[in-house]
Amino acid sequence: MYDWELADPVCNLWIRMRQAWEAMDKTLEVNLGKSDTTLSQIDVLVILSINKGSLTPGEIASFMFREKHSASALLTRMQRAGFVKKTRSKKDQRVVKIKMQPKGEELLRQAMPSGLGQSRRLLRNCLSDSEVQQLDQLLKKVRDCALDELGVKAEPLPAACDVSGALAEITKT
Repeated sequence: MYDWELADPVCNLWIRMRQAWEAMDKTLEVNLGKSDTTLSQIDVLVILSINKGSLTPGEIASFMFREKHSASALLTRMQRAGFVKKTRSKKDQRVVKIKMQPKGEELLRQAMPSGLGQSRRLLRNCLSDSEVQQLDQLLKKVRDCALDELGVKAEPLPAACDVSGALAEITKT
């Protein structure tokens, strides 16, 4: 990977954000590959683990900032692997609910420390607590500006989500 230095500081920032993401993503891929899974699958399992009930594919797509058909295809692959189960509503057959299966729970338990824990360790090794907070605020600002251009707003997590308990595994590492 080349260390770009351009005259335009905004272009440098964009390139560094992309390089940082790609490098961290590659690190995650290597660690998640040991569990034979992908970051998208872990994202779905995390979303299901923080939610107290089952979710629809549309709700999962919203959490992941993906198109519904893309999330649906991912969920179909995950069902085939035994990580989740799709169930049609008895009241309305058009409604599909997704629930994590024991195999998905086990995968999440295995992948959290090796995959997502690695990201946490990497960021902690590179940045001080105040830098983490500063970068978080700056990235939120960029995200919200981009979402504003799309006519979308970032919403708080629904009340049915319990982030603290479900993600405790990451904070241990």
